[in-house]
Formats: sequence, C-alpha cells, structure tokens
Amino acid sequence: MTSYRKIPVYLLFVTAVLFAAGAVARGGSTTPENKVPESVESKAQNLMDDLKQQGFEVSRGYFKLYTVDDCDYTFDKIGSCYGNNPAAPYAVFTVPPWPEEFVDPIFGNMWGPSQAGYNDIYRLDPREAIIILGQLPPPAAFFSEQTWIFTREGAYDKDSQKYKDIEKYLPDFLSIFFANVPDHPERIQVLSSLSNPNNNVVIERQSGAAFDQIRYFIITPDQVMDQEVRKAFSRISVEDKDVFTEPIPSDMNIGLDQGADDFTNLIRYVKPDDGGAPGTRSDTWRKDLPLVVLRVRDTRSDREPQGYPPVEIETRTAQDELYLKPDLLNLVKAVGDRWEQPCATADCSDRAGSFTMLQEFPTYMVGPLCLSVGQNCLLDTLDTTYQLFGPMPLDNGEIYAIAGTLGTETGNATYVGFGINQRSRIVGVANLFNDDLKGTANGYAGEASNTGKFYLYYFTRDCSGLEDLTDGHCFPLSEELIPSGDQFLATIRDYIKPGTQRGADSALVLPSMVMKLQRP
Repeated sequence: MTSYRKIPVYLLFVTAVLFAAGAVARGGSTTPENKVPESVESKAQNLMDDLKQQGFEVSRGYFKLYTVDDCDYTFDKIGSCYGNNPAAPYAVFTVPPWPEEFVDPIFGNMWGPSQAGYNDIYRLDPREAIIILGQLPPPAAFFSEQTWIFTREGAYDKDSQKYKDIEKYLPDFLSIFFANVPDHPERIQVLSSLSNPNNNVVIERQSGAAFDQIRYFIITPDQVMDQEVRKAFSRISVEDKDVFTEPIPSDMNIGLDQGADDFTNLIRYVKPDDGGAPGTRSDTWRKDLPLVVLRVRDTRSDREPQGYPPVEIETRTAQDELYLKPDLLNLVKAVGDRWEQPCATADCSDRAGSFTMLQEFPTYMVGPLCLSVGQNCLLDTLDTTYQLFGPMPLDNGEIYAIAGTLGTETGNATYVGFGINQRSRIVGVANLFNDDLKGTANGYAGEASNTGKFYLYYFTRDCSGLEDLTDGHCFPLSEELIPSGDQFLATIRDYIKPGTQRGADSALVLPSMVMKLQRP
C-alpha cells in the first residue's frame, strides 16, 4: 500500500494542466465525457454558463461503470468489495479536485480506473453543491442515487454495546464491521448512508415519472447552495418538481483538508424490464451513461454556509411475516426428512440456523447508527432489508438448503436479490432474483403450509445426481466462483415494499433458515 502522505497542491495542479494540455493537443476534450444526448448536454451547458455568470466556480466530471471485474481495484486498496451486486453494475461519478483539496493517493481508482486528474472519492467544500443531470434509464425494478460518507478520521468505539454484541454473536464479521483504512490507522472505514435516498419511487411521486425521463439531483451540505442551484435551474426552464436534493447533514466533518470526511456516490440500476442483454436499451444506457456531473461552489469565503440538521430516518412499514415461522420450520424439517437427515430437536437447532437481519440486533446496520460508534455500514440503504448468513465451507461435500419467505410473495418487496459472495474478498459473484426463487418450495406443499410464500434453494460444489432431492433447484458453486479453501456468504435483499418508497421494516420480516446436509 502507498504510505500516507500529503501530495503537494502544486503537483495536483501541474498534473491536471498536463492532462488538459495533452487532451487539447490530441484534439480531444479537456473533460472525459459520457455519450450525453443533446437534450441533456444543452441543459448542462446552459446551467454551467448561468452559474458562472452568477460568480460561482464550476468544474465538470464524468460517469463510469463499476463492475465485478473492477472489484480488484477496490480490494487491493481497502481489502473488501462490500458485497457488491454482481447482477447490477453501478454508475459512479468521478470529479476533479478543487485546487486546495487534499487528495489521498490510496483512494485513486477506488471504483475502477479513472482518467488522470479525476477522483471517485472526494471531500466537500462547505459551500459546494454537486449536481447530476441526465437521462434516467429504461424501466426496471429499481433505480437510486445515493451518497455515503466513505472514511473518517478517528477510531471506532470498542467500549460500545454494538461492538461487544457483534464480537459475541458475529465474531467472524467483527473485522468487517469495525475496520481501519489499510496503512491509515488514523482513519476508519464507515461507508454509512447520510439521508433518505432518491429512488425511482421518490422520483415518480414528486415529478410524475422516473424511467426514461431527464431528472436533476443536487448533493450539498449547504442550504444556500441548494437554493442558488434551484434558482439557476429555474432560469434555464427546469421545473422544480424535477429537481431532487440530497442533503449532507451538518454532523459531518465537512472540508477539503486532510482530516475531513470523504464521500462517494453510487447509482444503482437493477433488473431492467428488457432483460439487459447486449443490444437492449438498458444495456445501451449502461454503456453510454447519459449523465453529467458538475461541482459548483460559492467563491465568497466570508459567507457562512447554512447546514442541514441530522437526518431523520423515514418510518418503514411491512406486512408482518412472523406468523409464518411455524410453516418455515415445518418446511426445513421436511427437507431433513426427505434427505434422511432429520432434525433431532423441535426447533431444528441441531441441524439448522437462521440468517441475521442486519438492520436489527446485533448489527443495526443503518447509517446514523453506524456512525455513532464508528461502525462500517457497508454502503447501507433504507431502500432494502438485508439478511446475512455464513461463512459456509464447501470443500468437504457440504450441501446447504436455504429456505425463507419471498418478499415479492408476502407483499414486502418489489424485487428480491439473493447474493452469493466470496468470504475472503466480500465480493458478490452470483445472484438469484425473485423470478428464479418463486415456486421453488412448492414441492413440499404436502408437508408445510403456505409454500407459495417461501423459496427453497440448494448450494453445493456439484449439483449432479441431486436433481430429485432438490427438485432441480440447485446452484453449483464452482471453484471459479468460490475458490478452494474459501467460504461463501449468502445475502438476501428485499427492495422497496409495494405502496411505499422504502424497504420493509426488517423487524417484521422473517429471517431465512439454512440446513447443512451431506450428499447421500
């Protein structure tokens, strides 16, 4: 790893100038650009011109795609890929630093390669706004734009009850939930959410439509900058209902110096209606990323910024699934009986275990709750409920039957993602959607009730010869996915409870169960 030292500002400036000069000499633009349609580019140019006329400093960045392959960059720098969704690459913006902004070399190319002079981890000027404008993608199960605090100077609280509870109940994950930045003992990884994110439901409710529309986003710690940018949008004929603000709360350590908090932003776009195959409109959107990102700041250093209060987390609701617990237990017992490996106890605790609901005890993985003790929140979002189980070894013939409620059938999810992750790198390597899981428990309709509300899937190295026992619902975890000697983690994500704009209240979602089996 690179040692921790401050890069002189003049070197950053020289690098940026040389990069710009090289681009001009080649006849190219001084700013890398996405394939932005004229309808978006004209708005961006008019907005930049207007803001400059008002005396604001403006710079432009660009968007790139973060895929599973780019995990190598992230892991090499910080030792984790944070359980990324392999079925849904993320759109990430990268921006040029302000002249006096501290740029840490360890964070260069964090989310895959960036053009020289552009960063995907950044600090915030107290009088700054980051503006995203662009064409939203074709219809899909989910779209969101969200900012997280990435790292913070300080230490996590080993005396907190959360630290002690995770140490007791999830010891395998203690070093994940409480972690320093490699080679930076004075900084901790926090990756915590800061506000209620802007997703497709929020956008549709405010503006009338989301997908295939041009929409605008403001990210700022300063209410004055939000007002000024909205005035500029109004002057170029953008309706206020199409503008969405993501406030950065005032309890952040805002600033451009070495000790300030740093931030990152990801756009999630998942399960497009057209399937996402090469040549589809959604695939073209991901390749082109018809989005523009601008950094804008007030040059009046004597003006006091007007901060935002700490975030108020939206109340979440759910269809109570807990009444299904006896049915789930009966389903798991029936699996053991069919495999002639029955449970010896009434609750099957000798053979099976339950997933951890990550937004409940002991982890309480919600941004503000994580930040209060210096916990790594692993890019959390209120748009979903999270479940986790593992690590699970695979090299001695183990077979895992995993069963649980399917949120799309219980009324608690618009879509469900079942993630398969390498334990060593916390990288998502495979995914099953609710379409893959629906109806997979129906083979046990005679032994358990409400099987239509459950899923049942099997995971092992080699599924051959198990077709009858698994009803064909078996996922082979090859060494290409989970290397020999490594273990796998299972995650479940239920996104957006229908009729709301957030994920279901995880306290009312029934945890899934895992039964460990051996090949007959």
